[in-house]
Amino acid sequence: MIYQMHKHTDEELVELTKDGDNQAFNILTERHVDHIYNFVRQYANPKEDADDITQDAFLKAWKHIKSFKKGKKFTTWLFTIARNSALDHIKKRRAFSFSQMDSFSGGDLDNTGDVSFTDTLKDPEPLSPEIFERKELAIELTKAMETLPEDWRAVLVMHYTDDMTFEEIATVISRPMNTVKSWHHRAIRKIRDILILHHNDL
Repeated sequence: MIYQMHKHTDEELVELTKDGDNQAFNILTERHVDHIYNFVRQYANPKEDADDITQDAFLKAWKHIKSFKKGKKFTTWLFTIARNSALDHIKKRRAFSFSQMDSFSGGDLDNTGDVSFTDTLKDPEPLSPEIFERKELAIELTKAMETLPEDWRAVLVMHYTDDMTFEEIATVISRPMNTVKSWHHRAIRKIRDILILHHNDL
């Protein structure tokens, strides 16, 4: 029975979970835990907090599984919960320092999502999805990613690693799709500028 359940779609497993089948949710967890962990690591600081945020996200998903609407995509719903859990975690951490809290509420001008003139320019050479799979770039890519705002990193992970569309990403981060595209545009430009210093085949 368990083997057969592994063949079910996410949405089918959700319906089974709603009917009280906890094994179905265990399969959902096994199927998506690595993706969610990698996603929340873009927000977690220190990175060790990613474990707690991931666990919290799946706990919330299990508690509120009946609120999932049939016909929707489970991964979009799950990633939304994970991002909210990560942001809640950030707020709690920064609440210990008034200066940090003020900085968080004020936001970063470069992270507002406003479309600037440079965003309207055609990107000369967008990043290839394969760049995230090239082992020789792993260290440089990690360092380059760490220079980006959290949401920019998250957009890249969702788009290139989890194959999510900009429309799905916009749903997860509760921002207009143009904002998502703007963040993606700025992120790949910055990463490309950093990586091209070490590689000329990008």
